[in-house]
Amino acid sequence: MEKKKLALFNFVVHFGGAQRSNIFLCEQLRKHDEVTVIDAYGNCRQYIDALAAKDIATHILMPDAPHIFVGYPGKLCKRAWRALRQIPAFLKLQNRLSKTLREIDPHVIWTTETKALLFLATNWRLRKYPVVMFARGWYRRHQVPGWKRWLIRHRADCVLAVSNATAEALASWGVRREDIQVVFNTIDYDSVVRASKKEPSGKLSGQKKSLKILVPGQLLRTKGQHTAIQAASLLNQKGVDFVMWIAGSASVADKSKYHEYLKELVLANGLEERVFLLEWCPDIPALMRLADVVVLPTHTEGLPRVILEAMILKRPVISTPVGGVVDLIADGKTGLLGPVDDARALAENIEKLIHDRNLIDCITQKAYEQVIESFSVKNHVKAVRYAFEDVLEKRKQ
Repeated sequence: MEKKKLALFNFVVHFGGAQRSNIFLCEQLRKHDEVTVIDAYGNCRQYIDALAAKDIATHILMPDAPHIFVGYPGKLCKRAWRALRQIPAFLKLQNRLSKTLREIDPHVIWTTETKALLFLATNWRLRKYPVVMFARGWYRRHQVPGWKRWLIRHRADCVLAVSNATAEALASWGVRREDIQVVFNTIDYDSVVRASKKEPSGKLSGQKKSLKILVPGQLLRTKGQHTAIQAASLLNQKGVDFVMWIAGSASVADKSKYHEYLKELVLANGLEERVFLLEWCPDIPALMRLADVVVLPTHTEGLPRVILEAMILKRPVISTPVGGVVDLIADGKTGLLGPVDDARALAENIEKLIHDRNLIDCITQKAYEQVIESFSVKNHVKAVRYAFEDVLEKRKQ
């Protein structure tokens, strides 16, 4: 394939697995193509710093923007009024986006957000550029408002689905199957192993406990950290000697309400010496190295990066059969699965691992082999580049 000019455009407000995956993809694509990242506001410092560390060309459109959410926060009438007041800022952002992209003149633009897709689709000066939507979530119908479904169906030239479950969800509400390509996530195996050998950057209580449980992920109700705490309470009642580390940042949009709820839940169950809410840190692999089991009691997922990391580090994973999790975990073979929001089932799965060392060894070895064989960096980059090439060919027809 010839060298292409590619541009990634998003509105990034937190630095999670999707953003880390985007940066890694940019880094790999740059070996073949010219890659530029465009961020609307540049307010997520971790994201911008990570791009700079990889020396990836980055443009920030409006670093001085006073508001980064549409009409946020407040009740409906206040939100609508704030949204109207923000129209001049949106027009300014559109102009800067148009100018920046016309200067770059990319062959393909891609995004992972419907908000960014909206800005690209409503700018007539950008219609000449093919736009690819990378769907990194599950995208079930009830999770995607009607206007977003219409936007993806009619304004994305191609949709990359991060898992088979995502592809099925997209097709179920009208995205043409010929416009969907499944592109599994991948990770840099060597960097995960290197990162795991470092010491965690923050204070880590409970390292002398006989069982160490890690619950990684942004603090959101849909990530299910409350279920993990409820399971911890059941383990505590049975006299299990454990510590649980919940590693993730509070959502900016959530205004820390869920974070506060989790802290209250820990106190209410008398788990102050068992469960610790860690500040988000970039050294999740280092925590995984110290953990005996990784727990992801999530309600919805695209294809969880943390599960791939755990598999590379041969740590057993307990999760739920949602989204792309089932592309990674076959219950009892490459991990353990339990119902969503079921603390008792989660506690039972944790106990199952405690009492069966052979099960752990079997699960972790099979999971490791699966990641190496099916989720390679080479296959991932090849699939993305092929999708971009296919979009360009279709535009010529």
